[in-house]
Amino acid sequence: MSDDRTIGCAVVGLSPRGPFGRARPVAEQPNTELVAVCDVLGDVARRVGEEMGVPHYTDYEKLLEQDNVEMVFIATPDAEHAPQSIAALEAGVHVLCEKPMAITIDEVRVMLAAQQKSGCKLGINQVLRTNPRFAEARRMAASGYLGEIFYCEADYVHNISHLILTGWRGDRRQNHTPFIGGGCHMIDLLRWCVGEVVEIFAYGSHMCLTPEQYPFDDCSVSVLKFENGACGKFAVTYACRRPSFRNFMLYGTERTYLAGRDADRVRINDSLSDVITIDLPVQGHPYGPVIRDFAQAVIDDTEPPISGRDVANTIAVSIAGDESLATGRPVRPERFEF
Repeated sequence: MSDDRTIGCAVVGLSPRGPFGRARPVAEQPNTELVAVCDVLGDVARRVGEEMGVPHYTDYEKLLEQDNVEMVFIATPDAEHAPQSIAALEAGVHVLCEKPMAITIDEVRVMLAAQQKSGCKLGINQVLRTNPRFAEARRMAASGYLGEIFYCEADYVHNISHLILTGWRGDRRQNHTPFIGGGCHMIDLLRWCVGEVVEIFAYGSHMCLTPEQYPFDDCSVSVLKFENGACGKFAVTYACRRPSFRNFMLYGTERTYLAGRDADRVRINDSLSDVITIDLPVQGHPYGPVIRDFAQAVIDDTEPPISGRDVANTIAVSIAGDESLATGRPVRPERFEF
């Protein structure tokens, strides 16, 4: 492993609400150097570029021509993820793409083909994998500490109605459905801890936001069947009247993992009465570890820890959930094998 090389990284997509939210973590990592920023909003791009001391762009293609851009961190609206990732890969630039990876199966296929042809790395910012609560769930599941997982549940409860009403998430062309836009967080964690989903059956409701405000169901609940025989439940709501909440539970034959409202601890039921409480560092969306690990994979020429080849099946399940809502039938997700 090289300890002294740095990767020149550009950030593409600077939220007006928090324009430095990804640029600063890139600048803070020991193996990345922020070399450019880009946003269609010129004043936002200029502000970040001038304060961080790097070139700023409104034209993405011009950014890709900058010689020292070796890697891009794409954080633009969802519908831009695939075309911008493909353009970067075809230009020989490594890509760390914000979730969701893409909004259609065809886009996923083209992204994976572009990555393979280019020889560049493609990583996806499924950032909750680096949250201590969920990293602990993965460790316990993978080690066998929980026994054989037979049931799981996850809930993505997040009122983002203000973002839907004032930004791009309410635009049908973005396809920011609850399954794809936010629910992919928890679907990805379930896959990571339990295994591949072979079937999904979903119900939805559209009672909080009007169709004019948001063209998709704003709430859904689904039943999942996993390849290993386990079953699960997943729910997502975008306009509930309560604080953000990410429920995550793994029921094993030996122990049960419970991560609910408390961000700084998880509980393990070892028997009917015994409860083990584990205190953890508090982190919500820790971008730094994802950026650092992806850049190190570029330096070492290894597979990124959260790669497009892995996350492709997360998006496939999300898209299958939307298909089940539309058809009223169970759907078997597309399966990417590597």
